Amino acid sequence: MSKVIKKEDFYNPPNILTYLRLLCVPAFIAVFFAIDGAKNLNVYIAFGIFLFASVTDVLDGFIARRFNFITDLGKMLDPLADKLLQVSVAICLCVNDFIHHSQIGMLFIFFPIALGLKDGFMLFWGIILAKKKIIVHSNFFGKAAAVINTLGLLLSFFAKATYDLYRILATVVLALGTIAAYIALIDYSRKLYVQLDHTVKDKSDMNLKF
Repeated sequence: MSKVIKKEDFYNPPNILTYLRLLCVPAFIAVFFAIDGAKNLNVYIAFGIFLFASVTDVLDGFIARRFNFITDLGKMLDPLADKLLQVSVAICLCVNDFIHHSQIGMLFIFFPIALGLKDGFMLFWGIILAKKKIIVHSNFFGKAAAVINTLGLLLSFFAKATYDLYRILATVVLALGTIAAYIALIDYSRKLYVQLDHTVKDKSDMNLKF
């Protein structure tokens, strides 16, 4: 639905937490590749950054709902921060073995590719609609995918190259998260197609969620 972002929205507590989560993206990447991985220090410290970012995600949602701080800016930035963080973490874990020859922090290349393609598509249309003042925010499947993928990535920090029970568990969790993410994409695409197919009289009548 078409909305106008207010100036005070930039300074409310949940959005400030979202800014912190966005800053965690370059911090995570810098730590992961700048610190010597011989003793897996890069993995451990990066894990702490990702865990902190995940906590801010839960906290900003709780504060927004509990104290009625829900804003259109938050609806846009929150999923953006989640997508950037999760894809960045997935890519770093995927290339960890090639860069640091680490024994932990393993991830199949399928996951960053699958999540990157899906999130790239959704962000592309989200930006286009945002320019038309149409706010696009997460639906149930999108939120579920974010939670499941976060858990899967946290597990993947300590997954080894060998296919033990631990790595199998992390892979199954990420597979479930990826499926939920693509269900969200299908739901989003369906709403986009239906509502842009001459079924609305005005852009303000649209109600796209992903």
